[in-house]
Amino acid sequence: MTDRGANVCGVLVHTVPARADEVAQALRNIPGSELHGTAEGGRLIVTLEDTPQATAFSGLETIHRTPGVVAAALVYHGFDPDRGLAAPHVMEA
Repeated sequence: MTDRGANVCGVLVHTVPARADEVAQALRNIPGSELHGTAEGGRLIVTLEDTPQATAFSGLETIHRTPGVVAAALVYHGFDPDRGLAAPHVMEA
């Protein structure tokens, strides 16, 4: 596999407040995810990065399908061409 760079995404996850802890635990199981903090009202601050198992964008899809998640907003996307892509290649422009 050639180095093509890596995606890094910042995501604000809105949960059902009573299920925030359950959702936080589920997010820890997503490859390339890191929980950075929580905010009042069941909000979670998460980053996703490409991994050998999955792309950051597939992690975002998984977040949307997680029980207890009301919405997930992509608030930041960066591409680092120097980090090398560990995830499977999805498409080329």
